[in-house]
Amino acid sequence: MTPRRVLRWILPGAVLIALLVGTRLFDDTATVERDGLTFAAEPLADALAGKRRPGSVRVLSAFHSREEVSCRSFLSSNVSGIACHEHGGWHLRVIRSGISLNDPAGVAATEQALREASAAIAAQ
Repeated sequence: MTPRRVLRWILPGAVLIALLVGTRLFDDTATVERDGLTFAAEPLADALAGKRRPGSVRVLSAFHSREEVSCRSFLSSNVSGIACHEHGGWHLRVIRSGISLNDPAGVAATEQALREASAAIAAQ
């Protein structure tokens, strides 16, 4: 096989693999690190702020911390937890692993844990 023919087959395959891997990594990025804190990345931040349809993010409750900071508890397939709008973004104060929104038992257990954590943040 000539080098030209090899490139004709390998190059498109390599491009396709790079696109698939890049898309998969981008889709799973729900959080970003900044100054040692974890924040919601843009799609999650927009869902928490109500700027776009939540899609795979379910906002469970909206409340204010004792310092009058706006907070949201939420579930999603990538990450679940409690985020408060502070430090220039939606700072994740409580981080839990993502959850299948189609798993009623898992959703109920996570919702209960987040309700308890929300009450603690509101009382702090």
